[in-house]
Amino acid sequence: MGKDLGYSKWPLPRRNRSFVIVSLLLCIVFLAQSSASIAMKQNGGPPWDDLEAALLELTEAEAKFVSVEEMIEEKERELSSLLRAEDKEEALEISFLLEMKEAEDMARELAIEAYMGGDPMSSAAYLLGADSVGDLSFRRAILLETVDAVEKQSKVYAEMRDNASVAGLELVTQIDDVLVAILVEKQKRSQAEDGIRRAEYVVEIAQIHASANVLKAQNGYVEPTDEQWRKLRFCESTEQYDISTGNGYFGAYQFDLITWVGVGGEGDPSKAPPEEQDARARYLYHLNSWFPWPVCGRYLPQ
Repeated sequence: MGKDLGYSKWPLPRRNRSFVIVSLLLCIVFLAQSSASIAMKQNGGPPWDDLEAALLELTEAEAKFVSVEEMIEEKERELSSLLRAEDKEEALEISFLLEMKEAEDMARELAIEAYMGGDPMSSAAYLLGADSVGDLSFRRAILLETVDAVEKQSKVYAEMRDNASVAGLELVTQIDDVLVAILVEKQKRSQAEDGIRRAEYVVEIAQIHASANVLKAQNGYVEPTDEQWRKLRFCESTEQYDISTGNGYFGAYQFDLITWVGVGGEGDPSKAPPEEQDARARYLYHLNSWFPWPVCGRYLPQ
């Protein structure tokens, strides 16, 4: 493409138990798929150009989501069973145990906050940062209030625990385990949702390649090699997928907006991910051969 191309010549179709443990568990994240690769075909990566494989991965991602949903429902039923009271006395005991657990959680959270922001060194720095005697007194009072809050909440929890039965403490442990499991499964659900969105995007790109394959069969153009595509990109844009110099051409393949829309793209081509630019460039090639790139097209099969 580039500055030498007039696209009007190419009409295109429109196509607790521990608060700390819970926090650590919730830090689990999926590693994002790197977008640094600029090869047309990526070994070991998503099946960008294989629609059948992309659909299979989407099916697996959806099945994983369903499995996680079922596990959440199972754990919620388990929690409901633990909280079910047979009589008033049992209901009162469960209510007491839940209050005790809330007191425990609050004590742990206050202790963690105090540790994270009020250890001796940071406390000293906080006091030394005072601008005046009045400010120093205020900061000292804040620190003392924090310590006092932790001590009071810990005392409330200790007293409640002393008054709980052995069976009650065991029940609290079971409830805590189930709550942690539910939190973990909900994080897995969020990851599974991300996995579905990613798989749907791969299917979208694979569908572009599938359409290009149809054109290839119809028009009989020779498939360019990865090296030929690389040379084309380097000639057009020095392989910069995000290039936008203001000359009316965008991205690694220097699409203009009319052609980009014509091959199904939306928005600014230079803001599209590399795999989408690759797919739409391949579609364009099998539609009109190397002609849309009158200068740099010399690197493609003639």
